[in-house]
Amino acid sequence: MASRRITAPASSNALSTYQRVLELEPGNSAALQGIQNIAAYYRNVAEQSLRRGRPDESLAYISRGLRATPQNANLLNLRQQALLTQQQREQAQQEEIRRQQMEQELAEQRYQEQLRQQRAQESQVPWWQQPPGSNSNIGGFNQR
Repeated sequence: MASRRITAPASSNALSTYQRVLELEPGNSAALQGIQNIAAYYRNVAEQSLRRGRPDESLAYISRGLRATPQNANLLNLRQQALLTQQQREQAQQEEIRRQQMEQELAEQRYQEQLRQQRAQESQVPWWQQPPGSNSNIGGFNQR
């Protein structure tokens, strides 16, 4: 625990050591307390991550804590909270994408309307008053 090798590396970490001790001596209080400390550590860092708005990171910590104590009510509740936060964030992102798409469509519609109005105004001007190079199909002098 002191060297922060709580659940990694796979073969040399505090959790696997405590679990081996419990295999040899099922009621070992130091090992049981160590596992509870691991769960508490991961709950604390998961809560911090969630407060910082990082539900993905929080879920990773919760998962590690649940490896130590799979039925830990605090971690299970925190996981539900993190999942809800993650879902809300994803919905907000999808709504933002939809809003941006609608703004782009509206801008395109406005642009197309301006073009239509401009063309309508140009078509109302007599051919002799239109600027040179205008694509008017209205009669006039043969420019060959």
